[in-house]
Amino acid sequence: ITLTEDISTINFTNVPANGVSTFTLQITQDSTARTVAINAVTVNGGGNVTAKTAGGGGYTVSTGSGAIDLVTFLFLDAGTPLLNALQDFS
Repeated sequence: ITLTEDISTINFTNVPANGVSTFTLQITQDSTARTVAINAVTVNGGGNVTAKTAGGGGYTVSTGSGAIDLVTFLFLDAGTPLLNALQDFS
């Protein structure tokens, strides 16, 4: 996606209830710095959860104009996603 506004929720549907699945999202920053929330993620219509990150440090989208982040969500049995990000490609 190319950001044109802030993203406050991310909704995943049809995540397999058993096993491991992943989804990688390419985020390209707008010329105006936008934000992406990982604290309002839903999986298969469940309630909002915060994606887990290494060390609990959270995720902050890169802010440079045109910066590209590759964000991978890993799901185990459709649970709270684990998030890994490769950031600030330019």
